Amino acid sequence: MIRAGRLPEPREIDETHALGMAEMGFAGLSEPWLMRRAGDLHWRLIARAMGQSEALFTCARGEPLYAAFCATRLTIERPGLPRLGGALSMSGRLHRVGRGRYGSVIELFAAGAPVGRVELVTAFVGRGPEGGNRTLVRRAPRVLAVPAGADPALDALARDAARGARAFRAAPDDGAGRWFLPCPALDFNAAGLLYFPSFAALADRAAFEAGHRAGPVRRRAVCHLGNVEPGERLRVTRARRRQGWLDAIRGEDGRPLALLRGTD
Repeated sequence: MIRAGRLPEPREIDETHALGMAEMGFAGLSEPWLMRRAGDLHWRLIARAMGQSEALFTCARGEPLYAAFCATRLTIERPGLPRLGGALSMSGRLHRVGRGRYGSVIELFAAGAPVGRVELVTAFVGRGPEGGNRTLVRRAPRVLAVPAGADPALDALARDAARGARAFRAAPDDGAGRWFLPCPALDFNAAGLLYFPSFAALADRAAFEAGHRAGPVRRRAVCHLGNVEPGERLRVTRARRRQGWLDAIRGEDGRPLALLRGTD
């Protein structure tokens, strides 16, 4: 039986990180590090909402569940402010997004000033009867705690992701793009899934190999549609837009996996 409850108001977690070589990259604040930290904070917010000390979730049958990312958005308004040797503060708050989904807004601060935000939307999924990463299905956790507060920006992000997903699935596949084989030791998480920051990292690798200049990302929104098995190749296609770029990632069989929009 699934126990449901409602939280009186959004919960918050604050943390501060010293900015060393692990946290800073070639072009400023490391996006892979930042998104991994934001994802961890998001999962801890959900666990706290459910009264758990660990971010480990199960369904009513006791089978493991995962907070799979549906949509993410990173916005860096002052990319030059986070500096090596400085500090970055992250303040995250949990919200409900539609039905059965959780969202968090994580504000970023450096040198006492706001520098940007990370917005994350997840849904609980489990592996289907066949197992594997291609057949993930929506499932409810054993304990379902629904945050009382909504956030208009998260709702808009979820709607934009849904529109992008419909357009991506309907678009013809011309077979173009660069092929990559993700490394399980580097690109997959402890659940055996291609970790959500890895999609952006692979898109950046494709852009770099194609000769695009590597610079700080000011804004990147990602719509996640699927996952892959270890050993499965991905194909990345980048298209330039008037105000940025659009990356489409597909699996070996051509199925849509992620759509990334950004500006630099």
